Amino acid sequence: MLPGFRRGRLRPLVTLGTAGVGFLLALTLLARPADPESRLPRNYRLAGLIERQQRDTVALRREVQDLRRRVRQLSTEGADRRHDVSARKSDLEAASLLAGLVPVRGAGLKVTLDDSTLNEAPSGDVNDLVIHSQDVQAVVNALWRAGAEAIGINGQRLVSTSAVLCVGNTLLLNGTVHSPPYVVSAVGADRARFDADPLVKQLKDAAVSFGLRVAVARETALELPAFSGTTKLQYARPLR
Repeated sequence: MLPGFRRGRLRPLVTLGTAGVGFLLALTLLARPADPESRLPRNYRLAGLIERQQRDTVALRREVQDLRRRVRQLSTEGADRRHDVSARKSDLEAASLLAGLVPVRGAGLKVTLDDSTLNEAPSGDVNDLVIHSQDVQAVVNALWRAGAEAIGINGQRLVSTSAVLCVGNTLLLNGTVHSPPYVVSAVGADRARFDADPLVKQLKDAAVSFGLRVAVARETALELPAFSGTTKLQYARPLR
């Protein structure tokens, strides 16, 4: 009888516990904060949604304006950089032209120098019958003064490190050896200024006296190659 009595006493307790749990759950649900908009009519809820969307749209428009402003700024900076690159490229091309590192073509003068046809020198000195390095250098200097923009000798472009040197009866230029006749081509040189140069007059007087051959011709399409040697200086150092 005792076990059955205990089971009968437990049933009301279980029922009471279940009811208590349900009551606590109901209190928990009632304690949650209700959504304010859930109590508003549907039209008011739509109006609030539209207002939020409008605020988001305004914020996005501002962001788009900022991005467009940034794009314009980057485009301007890019244009400035392109202009700077173009200016640097022009400077480099001008420097390369002055340094003789690019081939050139244009009107100018061609001066041909050759030894005398005489067998004996009127002065008795056979050295007066040949073209020397100083004669070639005199022509080169006169051509520069006559406005030459580029000069070549026997196909060798003259640059700042070029030296016209005599080696016996030959000419050493840019590490290459040349024999007469020496053809000096100068793009941009003016004929009148060249003929009026004192060094040229002196050379022409020597040509008449010793039979040296000096010929000057005006050319409309001279072509000079680019300097093919090294431009590295071995001894020169910048001043500080």
